[in-house]
Amino acid sequence: MIEISQGLNFIIAQSVRFGRIDALAIENMIYVIEELLEQSKLDYHTQRIAHTSDVYMQQLSALFFNDVKRIDRSMLEHAFNEWVERLEYYADRAGNDFKLWAYFVLIREMMHHLNVIEIEIAS
Repeated sequence: MIEISQGLNFIIAQSVRFGRIDALAIENMIYVIEELLEQSKLDYHTQRIAHTSDVYMQQLSALFFNDVKRIDRSMLEHAFNEWVERLEYYADRAGNDFKLWAYFVLIREMMHHLNVIEIEIAS
């Protein structure tokens, strides 16, 4: 289990300006999350499989992956890049749910920095 000392509200407060998600907010989120993950001091050489039943992960699965229950690193990276390229479209579809978007960035950074190769989603 990974525990991060600061939560999504902290990430949002440090990243989102002017009440909207934009490229600068995403870059700021990445920076803040990288700093938080570095504090965990986990061995990044070990490949990990994440297990979650988190509602945000279920929402991301529905929004980007047709409700699949296993998401690998390449699938997530593809979805992340699509989201960044089409921010307005996804803001219209899912609203400005800052916690969902901060969670998305957190999951992407965990896959990169903690060597998570797959996420298994339980209902």
